[in-house]
Amino acid sequence: MKLIFITVFWLFLCKIQLLAQNQPDEIFQQIESAIKKGDATALSSFFNSMLDLATLDKEQTYSSSHATFVMKEFFMNYPVRSFSILHKGNSGDNIYAVGSYISTKGTFDTNIFIKKYGNTYKINQLRFELDK
Repeated sequence: MKLIFITVFWLFLCKIQLLAQNQPDEIFQQIESAIKKGDATALSSFFNSMLDLATLDKEQTYSSSHATFVMKEFFMNYPVRSFSILHKGNSGDNIYAVGSYISTKGTFDTNIFIKKYGNTYKINQLRFELDK
């Protein structure tokens, strides 16, 4: 009986570990989907309360509501043709993704940095830099 309990407990811990490892991938899939649609409101659901946002030559720390407005403006001025995440990785507590945003007006290198706050991953930095 004790062996069964230990086995079940160990399997439970392994499952929790796997779920924790997959969560950033799921978040990045949802972020990728929002960007592909040019949906600033959906994207903003992943914003931390304050985040660093860079679009073209503008780089600033914004509240999530102001960053939503900036992203709506960006998507309106640079409508998306396609977006894909090309690489994901981590550095300490920060987890990042590198992507390519193709607009009707140019291609942008995209960097997304998320960090865990409590039980949730939130974007703390988002960059769209015109590919030269």
